[in-house]
Amino acid sequence: MLLFSLVLSLIVLFTSPAAAEQSSACSLLTSSDIEAVTGGKMGVTQPIHFDDVPAGPNRSMKVLGCMYAVTSQRGQITISWFTGPVTDDDIAKLIAMSKSNVGTDALRKANYKEVAKDFPHAWCSIMTPPPSTKDGLMLSTCAGGVKGQALSITFTSPTKALTIDQTKALLDKAAGHLH
Repeated sequence: MLLFSLVLSLIVLFTSPAAAEQSSACSLLTSSDIEAVTGGKMGVTQPIHFDDVPAGPNRSMKVLGCMYAVTSQRGQITISWFTGPVTDDDIAKLIAMSKSNVGTDALRKANYKEVAKDFPHAWCSIMTPPPSTKDGLMLSTCAGGVKGQALSITFTSPTKALTIDQTKALLDKAAGHLH
């Protein structure tokens, strides 16, 4: 009877909505999605827990996340999934926050080179350190929304920056896996 209770408890734990939500953020990109875009082998994935984000009076958005190691590039991909319903105004705010925040503003002040492009319901940017910077990380990011949900994807690596088109392709791949 004790063994049955233990097995039943484990089944409930691993099939609970919280467990499903945590794993679902990591299911937005596959190893072949990542390898095709980065040219590197995917390593360990790690779910990330975020607090819900305030989205107005009496409203918050649930945010799920995942980090994917890209071992051959000494890099990582971080994805944040803002689950719906997300309005066009929410997407515009996410894009504005991606364009200007403490981190990106600090990189600009440190003379990182920035190339950015607006898309319908998305924005992507590549930031590379100046040649004089030791141990600088290259940052490739896209943020946008689709299907009443929003995503933010960032690739960081000391050895490689993705192009805007490659970064947008990752965003589109993740968006294609939304449910």
